[in-house]
Amino acid sequence: MLELLDRLLGPLARLMVARGVAFPDLAERLKVHYVNAAKVLSDGKITDSRLSVLTGLQRRDIARLRALPAPEQRVHHLARLIALWRTEPDYAGQDLPKNGRSPSFEALAWRVRKDIHPRTMLDTLAAAGAVAVDQNTQTVRLLQSSYQPLAGSDDQLAYLAQNLGDHCDAATDNVLGAEPAHFERAVYYNNLTPAQIDALRALHQAAQMDVLKKLSTAAATMKKENASITPEEASHRFRAGGYFYATKENDA
Repeated sequence: MLELLDRLLGPLARLMVARGVAFPDLAERLKVHYVNAAKVLSDGKITDSRLSVLTGLQRRDIARLRALPAPEQRVHHLARLIALWRTEPDYAGQDLPKNGRSPSFEALAWRVRKDIHPRTMLDTLAAAGAVAVDQNTQTVRLLQSSYQPLAGSDDQLAYLAQNLGDHCDAATDNVLGAEPAHFERAVYYNNLTPAQIDALRALHQAAQMDVLKKLSTAAATMKKENASITPEEASHRFRAGGYFYATKENDA
């Protein structure tokens, strides 16, 4: 089993070393997830002894790890801001006054987060190329349909964790026989030239963006329709995405 995971552990180790995460810190964090997984998969009464048997961890570690609070899960505020900008009728992706009452960038930013100043959000989005500010008219134009954080930033690492986390959850559920199975497909070909790879990458990107825009618009409409129902009825979430990876045949 462990040798099958080398393809997953290799990129993870590369990321951890590049970001300065020492192995003991990673191992300690992994213990938490071992305990949580054992709690989910355990049949019958969940005891420290049973969790110790399932995970191989000592009981004193089990007791300590079970007492830790669950990590907070947050929707990224800049991604939500752009989604609202694109889908809300008052905004609809149009150019916005930088400041002032709604509809304006300032009003939208305060709506998303009240503890972060709109100027901070605007500067971050502009640095990432998601918006442009016209200094003459003091208007803000939306340039991207989604927030793409700067390479190596904490925002990009958060996206990596969220996207790969949900992808791994879907794949793991499928391996463990979940019903209904999650949709998970990929296409693989070799013996292609770099120019052909570029053409295929462009085809994939255009088709993928079209699907994601349609999903975003449909989901935003559905969410508005749910205003009259209880939170318990509308308690589910989804994430859908895709990837394109190309390298030389003998590389990982």
